Amino acid sequence: MAPPPVSTSSDIWDFPLTLFERFPTLIWRADTDTKCSYFNQTWLEFTGRSLEQEIGDGWTLGIHAEDFDRCVGTYLEHFAVRTPFEMEYRLQRHDGEYRWIIDTGRPIYDQSGEFAGYIGSCLDITDRRNTEAQLRERETRMSTLLASMGEGVIMRDAHGVLLMHNAAAAEILGLSEEEMRNWDMHNGLITYLTEGEEPADIEQIPAMQALATGRPQAGTLGIDRKDGTRRWLWTNSVPLFEEDSETPRAVVTTLADITARRDSEEQLRLAWTVFRNSVEAIIVTDARQCILSVNRAFTEVTGYSAEEAIGSTPRLLKSGIHEHNFYEAMWRDINTHGFWQGEVHDRRKDGTFYPSALSISVVRDKAERITHYVAVFSDITERKASEARIAFLAQHDALTGLPNRALLHDRLEQALASAARHGKRIALLFLDLDRFKTINDSLGHMMGDQLLQGVALRLTGCIRETDTVSRQGGDEFLIVLTGMDTPDDAARAAEKILDRLRQPFDIDSQQLGTSFSIGIALYPEDGTTVESLMKNADTAMYHAKESGRNTYRFFDERMNVNALERLHLENGLRRALENNEFTLYYQPQVDLESGRIIGMEALLRWFSESMGSISPARFIPLAEECGLIVPIGKWVLQTACRQARSWQDQGFPAVPVAVNLSALQFRRADIVATVATALADSGLAGTWLELELTESLLMQSGPDVEATLGHLKALGVRLSIDDFGTGYSSLAYLKRFPVDRLKIDQSFVRDIAEDPDDAAIVRAIIQLGRSLRLEVIAEGTETPEQMDFLRDERCTAAQGYLFSPPLPAEAVTELLRWGRLPAAPLLAG
Repeated sequence: MAPPPVSTSSDIWDFPLTLFERFPTLIWRADTDTKCSYFNQTWLEFTGRSLEQEIGDGWTLGIHAEDFDRCVGTYLEHFAVRTPFEMEYRLQRHDGEYRWIIDTGRPIYDQSGEFAGYIGSCLDITDRRNTEAQLRERETRMSTLLASMGEGVIMRDAHGVLLMHNAAAAEILGLSEEEMRNWDMHNGLITYLTEGEEPADIEQIPAMQALATGRPQAGTLGIDRKDGTRRWLWTNSVPLFEEDSETPRAVVTTLADITARRDSEEQLRLAWTVFRNSVEAIIVTDARQCILSVNRAFTEVTGYSAEEAIGSTPRLLKSGIHEHNFYEAMWRDINTHGFWQGEVHDRRKDGTFYPSALSISVVRDKAERITHYVAVFSDITERKASEARIAFLAQHDALTGLPNRALLHDRLEQALASAARHGKRIALLFLDLDRFKTINDSLGHMMGDQLLQGVALRLTGCIRETDTVSRQGGDEFLIVLTGMDTPDDAARAAEKILDRLRQPFDIDSQQLGTSFSIGIALYPEDGTTVESLMKNADTAMYHAKESGRNTYRFFDERMNVNALERLHLENGLRRALENNEFTLYYQPQVDLESGRIIGMEALLRWFSESMGSISPARFIPLAEECGLIVPIGKWVLQTACRQARSWQDQGFPAVPVAVNLSALQFRRADIVATVATALADSGLAGTWLELELTESLLMQSGPDVEATLGHLKALGVRLSIDDFGTGYSSLAYLKRFPVDRLKIDQSFVRDIAEDPDDAAIVRAIIQLGRSLRLEVIAEGTETPEQMDFLRDERCTAAQGYLFSPPLPAEAVTELLRWGRLPAAPLLAG
């Protein structure tokens, strides 16, 4: 049976033969009768013969006589069984020289599977064969050389397996020739030691490190031989590489037994190494204090070279700072105890002074006579600076350099003690930078840090040397004002601070405007301890924030009452979800042309069991501040989606329901998953859910925000910008984000009939929406005059008390069933 096809002729010989003409290899083809019918131009140029001379059996005339029978026999044997072959023989080149070639032949088959002959290619391997011969000769010489060497030589392959060795290596390792032939690094015949006489892993020995790193490795290696003796070797391992390869194929290691030398030199070498490489400066003097030797660290510390120091005395380092009795006491200790240690101030060659940690020891001979003094010292300038820096950082803020909470507490304690003794008043000001988080989030932490540094600098310029400014962390600062005669003094200081901070900060070519809320607590009126003053100043600061920010407030007891109410409100808010105290009201949104209801805005209401109805203006900011807005917002989404689907199931016309998303909810929660889950659980299509976002959220438009909006839009939901016009002036974000609707803030709608500026703003927003093909809805529409203005300006839609107040779901259901709004006649007119 014929062997399976190796290749087909159709995929080769269907191409023009000229494709093979300039192949760098010699190409031939034979037909089914064993006769060659083709040779490429490269073959013909190699042999110097024509195609007519080569075809048939003519090519065999170039085969060397010694190779002829073997070559032709191999060719015919494989041709008979139709199997691939590879053979080496000498072929005469055009210049008469015979060159060794390697000839590879493969049978070919046509598309029907019929044998079609052979195709072959030849490479000139003369140079390779010559190189191999040279290598064999070189190997013989190398073996002779290795056998005569006194050093041990070992060659291992890339896996650490022994390839060769000489007799000296076997003798050094304490192994017989038989043991060397069977030796494996892992068989335990030899235990390896580091230079520190610790057991060494196989990977630690130089040979294996050279293989691992591809770089030569040399060093001292200890071995415990099988006869129990320990020897120390100097090893040098060099990796060997294949040509054009960066991976070692083998490693050659030379071994020299240095046991005797090591034993005799170890102590001297160790002492010299310690002396030379010590990071501390060392001076060795004779008994007359004449310098005999110095180390490298001495030159680095003092600036004097060894040549300049040797022959002199250590007095060349004398700074002149210490008095005579200092040195008298030092030498008294040296002569009495043979040792002295302490800190001195010395002088370098360039005249600069430095603190030094110095120890001086006496060296005596067997007769107890002093022969040498050894002084060891180091420059401790950096250590002193580090100690000072550590001490500073322990009590100061790393960013601003201001006193931190610990130092402020200490200074306030001292100020209170002094004020109590002298009957003085103290003012503690608690400052909080308004809206710092917005700056930090939108412009980055680096800009925020630079702003805090600028604030710290201005605050420092507002106080006296006897006062203290402290950064407590984040954007909070505390100021201790001492020697206050009246509360008015503290008020004037607060006004001065607010005035200084009112000017914009120039940071990285950007003008940043800031404001502070300041709370003031007085000693002794508002507290007599550090804790009470800080607590009450903090309470006053929150009161200042609630009063409109960029102002100050003094503490009074009513603020504590407000703080307790706030805490009570927060505790109630945390239980509201569990107790089912939340409900949603819905306010219709109407088309100003047709009067149809085109949407509902879901508005959260809280009816507490213990506190009654609580205004959203009170509990929503608190929910955002303490993070509860995330679970509450999730509940709002789920409830609004279920209600919208319920109205559809009752047969009412489908209208979108709008839900407000807070910035905190958008950033902290997986809002995309939350919205998707709410839609899926309720069965509401994304088309009928509208998410209202604030301008400030969109202005923090990093890649995450843009990606999140894209994912939300992919769910099919509508996106609108709530309170449009009250945020930033840049409108570039309108082009980047997939927004469907602009919602005009009610603050502009309220006075459009009387205030030309508000009217102009509303008109501009409507025109902007029309230009960008966005729907525009005006909230807070309460009078017919406002509605008429909006209709005249072609505003799309409106919502407000003119049409309907927010209603519970049941009332909205009745409204939908009735089919019209109370204001429908106005719209019709």
